[in-house]
Amino acid sequence: MTEVRIHQKILEEYPTFRRGIVVATGIQNHGHSEKLEAMLNEAIAQAAQQAVDLKTDPRALVWNEAHRQFGSNPNKFPPAHCALLKRVQRPGAQIPLINKVVAIMNYNSIIDVIPVGGDDVAKAGETLELRFADGIESFTPLGNPETIEHPDPGEIIYVVTESGEVMCRRWNWRNGHKTRITEDTQIIVMNIDGLGEDSEDRALATRDRVAAMLQEFCQAHTLTTMLSSSQPSYDFDI
Repeated sequence: MTEVRIHQKILEEYPTFRRGIVVATGIQNHGHSEKLEAMLNEAIAQAAQQAVDLKTDPRALVWNEAHRQFGSNPNKFPPAHCALLKRVQRPGAQIPLINKVVAIMNYNSIIDVIPVGGDDVAKAGETLELRFADGIESFTPLGNPETIEHPDPGEIIYVVTESGEVMCRRWNWRNGHKTRITEDTQIIVMNIDGLGEDSEDRALATRDRVAAMLQEFCQAHTLTTMLSSSQPSYDFDI
């Protein structure tokens, strides 16, 4: 049994926060999809042609303010969807198609201007929690397997409670290396985070598209739910 949960203190301090969850099993993440690559390239081209003003758009501002609230500087440590949009809004921008699941994450994050992230459950643990850090937890940054960092006390982290291994620092800033999604990944939990006005509707729409794309392009079996103050946790078997 695996549990994903949000600590009550986060839900109290960020009452509009919703986390759409997609559990996907039986993933076929090897190989290439021309259709998926074309969709991602089109999303990148559209982002460059119709750029979002990250200094004024409420879908960016609400996350910048959330980061400041827990003591993080969003200019130095930008939320991942803002950093991705800034990157792809440059003329001629391209991002590598690492694998199909990562492409699905990037596509949905770009077109909906929303944080979308995921982890390989087989590399994680039994309890995956979004909570405030004590500062003693360990984090290995994506792409730097020899590096070990510790989050700042009070920082919002997504962590494996049994091991203290941080899967994502500063809520949605940087993913960890150990639970990264690779071509061999077969089981994932995908998180789609809504905050601010219409947060649940926005997270719900993206969540359901993510699930449908995982079914179409990765032949995955999916389960979905929505975490909130009325349902702060979700248990599932893998």
